[in-house]
Amino acid sequence: MTHPLLRILLLLLFTLPAKAAVEPLDTLALDTTTLASRYQYHFLNAVTQYTAGRTDTARVLFERCVSLDPTAAEAYFYLAKCHADQQSDSLRAAMIHKAAELAPQEITYKEYLIPDYLNMDSIAGAAALAEDIVKAAPDRVDMLRLLQKIYEYQKDHKRSLQTIDRIATLEGDSDELVMTKVQIYDAMGDEKKARKTLDALVDAHPLDLNFRVIRGNWLMGKDKKDDALADYRAVLSEEPDNEPARVSIMDYYRSSGQDSLAAIERERLLLSPKTEIDTKVFLLKQYIRLSEQASTDSTEVLRLFGRVLEHKQPDTTIKELLLAYMQLKEMPQDTIRTVLLSILDDSPENMQARLGLLKIAVDKHDNKEVIAITEPALQYNPDQWIFAYYLSSAYYFEDRKEDALRVLETIAANIDEDKDKSIAVDSYGLMGDILHQMSRPAEAFKAYDNALRLDPDNAAVLNNYAYFLSEANRDLDRAAAMSLKTITAEPTNATYLDTYAWILYMQGRYAEAKIYMDMAIKNLDPERDNTSYVEHQKAIDAKAK
Repeated sequence: MTHPLLRILLLLLFTLPAKAAVEPLDTLALDTTTLASRYQYHFLNAVTQYTAGRTDTARVLFERCVSLDPTAAEAYFYLAKCHADQQSDSLRAAMIHKAAELAPQEITYKEYLIPDYLNMDSIAGAAALAEDIVKAAPDRVDMLRLLQKIYEYQKDHKRSLQTIDRIATLEGDSDELVMTKVQIYDAMGDEKKARKTLDALVDAHPLDLNFRVIRGNWLMGKDKKDDALADYRAVLSEEPDNEPARVSIMDYYRSSGQDSLAAIERERLLLSPKTEIDTKVFLLKQYIRLSEQASTDSTEVLRLFGRVLEHKQPDTTIKELLLAYMQLKEMPQDTIRTVLLSILDDSPENMQARLGLLKIAVDKHDNKEVIAITEPALQYNPDQWIFAYYLSSAYYFEDRKEDALRVLETIAANIDEDKDKSIAVDSYGLMGDILHQMSRPAEAFKAYDNALRLDPDNAAVLNNYAYFLSEANRDLDRAAAMSLKTITAEPTNATYLDTYAWILYMQGRYAEAKIYMDMAIKNLDPERDNTSYVEHQKAIDAKAK
């Protein structure tokens, strides 16, 4: 397993400039009478095939090359590239190792070897290769940076610092390199050199106040709070709205037990239009965490959110954070709905907010609200078929069957059945119900067949299909088989038991029908209108006697 820290090294390596040992050439007509000329002919042909993207053909030709000349490093190198393209890591590794073994002077092969050493946790091996490359090409800053990371990981502070100096010589000193030096001196426990390096950085950038904040934060970490406060105040005296300094001085007050002053700084930052949205989110999350730890009443958190949202924000990020907090605290749905509506007012295309509102409306069985939410959703998110399905359902329950059918037909014509299978099944099922009510049985049964094609065990579709077949007194054996699947899946479902009993009745199997009808009556919901069940029971009892 690769060490987590090595991911940085691999990332650096994958950004190295790509090189090729041999430039691609067109196939040439060569004299193939000698072994060398035959090798050259096949190699040039293989490179041409590889460059054209025909990796399989190229691999076969490169394999022929190594059979003609087993010492041909460049052929092994290209074989490694072929196996990499075909995601055969073990063969790729074997080929690139062979190429590097045959041509130890070739830098490109060594570069391709480094990830293998890192993946094998052979840091020393990777470092040796990088060092060889730097010896041959002293201006390779990318390799120097890789080496510096390796030395840092190995805690080889001396060589890490030496490598930083080499990079600085080639590219010039940079703030990043200086800060890396500070971190290394800290790791070495050399606080004096770290402080001296930071002081030099601050002196070199007198107009960039953020370096004084960085030094102040370093001093805070060393428990030199008075010196840190001096840096923060010096920055704020020149630039009162300096965001990093304000955040740091707030942390200073909090760590010093001056919570009221920390709260003042927090609100100042949160209410300032100049504060970056990411900083505001960080401060709010920090305050929520502290409130949870102190078991503070959530009203204090909501008050702070309210004050922030009194001012116009650049986007809905803070409202979305408020929503997440409300959901965490399981606040009332009406309160959450208000925030969702506010998010949607600012960002009508926000799909997550609209889905949240849709869930609340569906849970309340508020069909008019579902329609109000989903109709505009189809303008902003036309390929999100969940909105279309719930719109058609709401139309159906509002007795707008033509509108419902129109939406369902749009779904059927455009939906990706593999991607949105469950929505497709439910849409075909609802389409079947509506078409049957419109006295269009052939089309209804076709819709049910489409639903069962995708989900042969869908109980709701099986039940409705079976019942409507029994009403039409057709395909009763098939109807019975479908209905039996539903009561096997849900043996106490009164609706499914009633359907099966009625199909048995239509088949003249009255004694069996009575058994299942009695079970249906036993499992009825007393709060529903059960008139149809009672009528079925009377008809079945009459025949059973």
